Amino acid sequence: MKNTALILLMIICIGEIKAQDIDTFYLHVPISKNDTIAYKRLIQNGSKDSLYHVRDYYPNGQIQMEGTYSSFNKRIKEESLWCNYRTNTKEGEFRVWYKTGQLKSKTNFLNGLRHGLFEYWYPNGQRESTQNYSNGQKQGECTWWNDDGSIQNELKFDKGLNQNPKDTSYPYIAYTPKEYNDDNLKKWPLIIYLHGGSSRGTDTIKLYCCGIPDQIWRKREFPFIIVSPQLPINQRWSTDNWFENFYEEITTKYRVDTNKVYLTGVSLGGAGTWYLAIKYPEKFAAIAPISGFTRHIDYIMKNTDNLSDIPIWAFHGKKDKVVEFEDTEWMINKLEGKNKDLKFTADPDAGHGMYWSIYPGQELYDWFLKHDKGLNYKK
Repeated sequence: MKNTALILLMIICIGEIKAQDIDTFYLHVPISKNDTIAYKRLIQNGSKDSLYHVRDYYPNGQIQMEGTYSSFNKRIKEESLWCNYRTNTKEGEFRVWYKTGQLKSKTNFLNGLRHGLFEYWYPNGQRESTQNYSNGQKQGECTWWNDDGSIQNELKFDKGLNQNPKDTSYPYIAYTPKEYNDDNLKKWPLIIYLHGGSSRGTDTIKLYCCGIPDQIWRKREFPFIIVSPQLPINQRWSTDNWFENFYEEITTKYRVDTNKVYLTGVSLGGAGTWYLAIKYPEKFAAIAPISGFTRHIDYIMKNTDNLSDIPIWAFHGKKDKVVEFEDTEWMINKLEGKNKDLKFTADPDAGHGMYWSIYPGQELYDWFLKHDKGLNYKK
């Protein structure tokens, strides 16, 4: 009996040790053409919860991330915490640290969706924000602080949409064609470009970092009036009521052909492109959203039919680790059979920087000019 009990105990112990085996993996993440960061990744497949328990460490040994996944590819590291890169599905609490050891964020997920409390801190330890989510959408009270501890903003959300939007105006940069002043009666096509999250703030020089403003900075000439508004820090294109004021100002100040107004944007701006086109479908002759969220606001998900008559050329890279490729794919599936002028470029080899192969080219601008609200659409 004693021998039998001992054997059983050994089997149980061996099983527990095997269940707790930790896979150590060195993850090489490119940060430039000539450099990479090698994170040390520890992976434990738990026998009790069937989850992958993952910890990533900076090269200096400081922990960088700790969280759990229900499905997981050890070679993939998402560039943004909220992205589930195809094979990776977040489940439960995630924590991220700065290199100094200061906690950067503590977040929660359910079936891969943001769900529960999201907390963020500045490098100095001051709380940056507390945000609440339900099934992937902002819900309830959310607060942002400045790094000195003063309150920056307090908003209340319902299914992703701010419930008390302000009537406001945003600063913007503008470009007019070289021949704009040659004929004071001629009206010009207009492109509205919406920037991504990193260009938010109070200094419009940040807008020239990429996208169409980058092309303007490089002295490229366009046959369009081009305007790019700038969001305040930590806000989205759907946070406040700004577009009507902006549209009125631009169409009053500049000689705009209102039958040829085009909307495009990348990442945060791609999401804003979907949102504004749904809210103001009568304003745009065509839109081109790039790598944008679509399912973060219930209003977008329930009003996709508003896009049925707008020519759309959407773009998304299948290797995007910042915004899920599936967000654009979901929208395209909703519109197929309803929108007769729908294009989707899904690049199998592109990541979130796909826009660097789009805006420097010519094809998108030629496609815009084929569309005129005053005429039948030509394909």
